Amino acid sequence: MNPAATLAILFGLVALATLLGLIWRAANGRVSAGDQSLVSLPELPDARVTLLQFSTDVCAPCVPTRALLGRIADENDGVQHVDIDLTHRPELATRFRVLQTPTTLVLDSRGAVRARIGGAPRAAEVRAAVAGILGARTDAAAVANASGTATR
Repeated sequence: MNPAATLAILFGLVALATLLGLIWRAANGRVSAGDQSLVSLPELPDARVTLLQFSTDVCAPCVPTRALLGRIADENDGVQHVDIDLTHRPELATRFRVLQTPTTLVLDSRGAVRARIGGAPRAAEVRAAVAGILGARTDAAAVANASGTATR
């Protein structure tokens, strides 16, 4: 193989790896829509919204994620944060398709997965997901109350 072809292949591989890395980085920490599957674990509290974080002992981004999700839970009535260490419960990684830590599931009051975040979450996106669940429930309750009041 001549040196020009070797350099072209090498350059192409570096460009491909860079492109894939940029795509992965852009998606990491973003909120994606949940699959609405129901989560049932004994650790889950009775809350309007639960921020379920999956971590491991050796996960560096898990510590600031724990602090962020705890703050968001403290800011909102009816929101709880639960952190489960997969080091001690590896079967949950398979059950919930956790491929990286931290992974956070945003659950509604029924335990349905409304959003999923792979990697360290972005505060504004988590707050928006929580507000969407709290607002949707509040709006539905307001409509029910208004229609109930109008028919009395």
